[in-house]
Amino acid sequence: MKKIILLVLLLSTAYTYSQNSELIPFVSNSKWGYSNRDGKLMIQPVYDSVGFFKRTSIGLKDLTFAYVYQNKKIGVIDAQNKQLLPPTYQYVKNVDETFHFIAINEAGKSGLVSNDNRVIIPFEYDWLDEVVNFSFILKKNKKIGLADVNGKIVIPVVYDQIVFVDEDESTKKCRWRVSNEKVTEYLFTVSYENPNSEVFQTVGSIETAKSNLPSYVLDDNSKDFEEKIPIRYESNLFLLRKKNIYGFWDFKEKIGFMPKFKKLDYFFNAYDFKRGKTHYLLIEDNDKKGLIDGYGNVLLEANYETIKKEYHYLEVIRNSETGVFFLSTNKVVFSDFNKIKTAIELDNDFVIVLVQNTTTNHYYYIGENGVLFKN
Repeated sequence: MKKIILLVLLLSTAYTYSQNSELIPFVSNSKWGYSNRDGKLMIQPVYDSVGFFKRTSIGLKDLTFAYVYQNKKIGVIDAQNKQLLPPTYQYVKNVDETFHFIAINEAGKSGLVSNDNRVIIPFEYDWLDEVVNFSFILKKNKKIGLADVNGKIVIPVVYDQIVFVDEDESTKKCRWRVSNEKVTEYLFTVSYENPNSEVFQTVGSIETAKSNLPSYVLDDNSKDFEEKIPIRYESNLFLLRKKNIYGFWDFKEKIGFMPKFKKLDYFFNAYDFKRGKTHYLLIEDNDKKGLIDGYGNVLLEANYETIKKEYHYLEVIRNSETGVFFLSTNKVVFSDFNKIKTAIELDNDFVIVLVQNTTTNHYYYIGENGVLFKN
């Protein structure tokens, strides 16, 4: 779709569409609502299922909404639990760069509605979808046509094929090639701007945080170690050995610690804007594993059977119980789950994981702050 000129870009465009972290799906007695990050209920659990809140911003206008499900039907609410679209639809999808929704009603017909449930394109079409220039392809009785963003039919629903060709910058007209069994011709429609657009605002810069943790400065003539052991595929990283005790050194970042662990293996490293580069190493004692960082700080004591790296978290097993360790906060959480499904990074870099108790088939979310979003 056509976009108006942006004043500034920083990591993403001024158009935003993200999963909001202010409200987290919360489950109670198999019903879903929403709580804040601290687990305080904000929207009572009354829905069969819910999606994450999304914020779509167009210029100065914002719409925060979530899809909710009841009786196998879909609706849309805002962050105050105001019903934008009632849960009576078979299908709902927000239209990119607008506050409109494509929907399929109970009769299986497609239409277009606004965020206040006002019908823009009536529910009389077999299929409807967005195309370029804020236009919508319509299908009815095996024929197709085109409607504009205001619901006006700009190309009659009598064609077998419609193809967007180009846009004339001088006349602001869009050219389409249309055809059916009788004719092939070119038709023109008006070039539309975003119906919800306003002036864009600039955004500030992001600063990278620097660690102020103490570093171990390596001296090749030091008596603190006897051998530097290169870490495979990492030219600047070494394990340090002294009398079969091991330490670590990052030559480039000047991060490390003197030999102090009996068994030490390099695990992986990660980087983010807040913390910079973080090293993770495995320690071992009595056939149990633990975790330390690149400064030698113990993150997990050596009492785990398994420590497995996943995206945003580690899956850990202790005494045959499954837990999750959040890389963003160094918090480890055990509860009544036995399977970790996926990790989700919401806006403001807030990470949650979806977990499952396979015995009861119950699902719930856990936040990087250690909160269980359930009761």
